[in-house]
Order: sequence, then C-alpha cells, then structure tokens
Amino acid sequence: FLVQLTITAAVQARWGHRVDGLIHTHAWTVEATVEGPTECDRVFPADDLEAVLHDAVEPWRGHYLTTDDVGEWKGLTPLIWDREPTVEEITRRLGLDCLQVFLDSLISLWLKARSSIDVEQ
Repeated sequence: FLVQLTITAAVQARWGHRVDGLIHTHAWTVEATVEGPTECDRVFPADDLEAVLHDAVEPWRGHYLTTDDVGEWKGLTPLIWDREPTVEEITRRLGLDCLQVFLDSLISLWLKARSSIDVEQ
C-alpha cells in the first residue's frame, strides 16, 4: 500500500475564447494537484504552485483566444492559436505548460468555466 502526499492550488482569471464562430468570456478557475512521496518535506510549495498556474494564464488576460482575427471585441484583443481554443484545447495547453514545471508530480489539472458572460458572433 503506497501513500502519496498531495497539494492542490487554484487561481481564477478571465479571458475569452472563440469557438464555432462565437466569442465567449468566462470567469475561469484553473486548479492543479501535484503529489510526492510521504517522506518528502514538501510536495511543492503552495505559493509556487499558484504562481505557476497564474503565469500559465496571465498571457491570456485581456484577450480572446481564436484561430481567426476578427478584431477587438468588447475591449479584448485576439490572441491567435493554431487550433480552435475549445475547453479541451485550453486544458491541453495548460497541461503542457504545467508539465514542464511539475514533471512527474502533476496528477490532475482542472479548468472550470463559469457561465458565459458575453456571447457574440
């Protein structure tokens, strides 16, 4: 029976994404859980874990993620991606960013979107 220690941290941010021709803005929560052996002094410092998550989403603040530049929208500017920024793709990119920092200790990554605030074609 192997027991691991875990630590979970979450940050909140707001950005938009354009999917199926519609731009949506959400309040997002990004949460990650890392694990380590029971004998470790620290799995990962909580403040550092929050900082990694914050740094991963900071470039998206003030933007909407899109594959096509449709100009400024409600004060948000486009940030061009090569793939449609679905929730799955956003989570995938966050996971890749986090894996570079956490290596083998990342056991879960959550992206939670609250109800859409604005929707426009």
